[in-house]
Amino acid sequence: MLRLVFRKKGILEWEEVETPTITGENQALVEPIAIARCDLDLPIVRGETLFRAPFPVGHEFVGRIKSLSDELSGQFQIGSVVAIPFQISCGTCPTCLSIHTNSCETVPYTSAYGMPPGAHNVGGAISELIKVPYAKQMLLPVDPKINPVGIASLSDNIAEVWKLAGRFLERKKDPKTLVVGGNAGSIGLYTALYLHQTKKAEVLYVDTDRSRIELATSLGIPVTHVTTFPKPSDKFDLVCDASATKEGWEFATRSMGKNAILSSASIFWTNRFEIPYLEMYNQGAEIHIGRVESLDSMKALYPEIQNGMFTPEKIVTKTVSFAEAKEAWLEESIKLVVTR
Repeated sequence: MLRLVFRKKGILEWEEVETPTITGENQALVEPIAIARCDLDLPIVRGETLFRAPFPVGHEFVGRIKSLSDELSGQFQIGSVVAIPFQISCGTCPTCLSIHTNSCETVPYTSAYGMPPGAHNVGGAISELIKVPYAKQMLLPVDPKINPVGIASLSDNIAEVWKLAGRFLERKKDPKTLVVGGNAGSIGLYTALYLHQTKKAEVLYVDTDRSRIELATSLGIPVTHVTTFPKPSDKFDLVCDASATKEGWEFATRSMGKNAILSSASIFWTNRFEIPYLEMYNQGAEIHIGRVESLDSMKALYPEIQNGMFTPEKIVTKTVSFAEAKEAWLEESIKLVVTR
């Protein structure tokens, strides 16, 4: 079968590999039908991260079940559409049962589709077929009325909405919320859209990029466009950082009000990064950083997508065919989805 591989900086290649098969219990073979490019994928292929080629790409996807191990035939149906977390998890180890499926103890740490080191074993989503281990745990059936293209990012960039904002909304009632847009482009927009549509917070989206500001404006999200992030003039109860820049991070941290929460989707490729510690200490700040909990966040957000309260398909700006994926994966766009 064919799959797309990150070969070296700026280079993607189609690769012919052996087609996966069912080899034991609790397994499924899934045909990816909508594969989204994560906000991190473009920096990866540009050589701007610590991920090193070669490895198969693509980790946000929705697929159609093609084959199941026998004991799963009563639980899932061949041909049905499923969303799949990009992080591999067994569902039965103590860590998974503690709702930390991103750190499953049964598989090597950070095992995932489309990113090393896990991709060397489980592959990437821009493939003709994907094998899903622990299928009973990892397959999330999708309502046939939902367009797979709109939720292709559910496992990661959409899931980040729960990490950045959703999980805090029971603690912070109607919080005054700032979303700082930037290099994690679709994450910031998904988060702002979710807060705006569900009316669970007063939200302001701030970004330096005109195209993202225009998209947010078209969706009715309150925005402020800046050429550079200024010294904050206002304070917020909840700050969601999707900037992935030092300037954006500094703007986010200094926009926190008393007893505020800051949650960040930014990745900085260093162990040395400053924070305004004393200011945060005096404000009673709470900071959340770290990898998304893919499966648990998917389950938390899916009901609001299913009932139409949250419509993430509005953030998709470009779709291409499977055959066009190699070229399109390298092109600028806010949210690219590859379809089959």
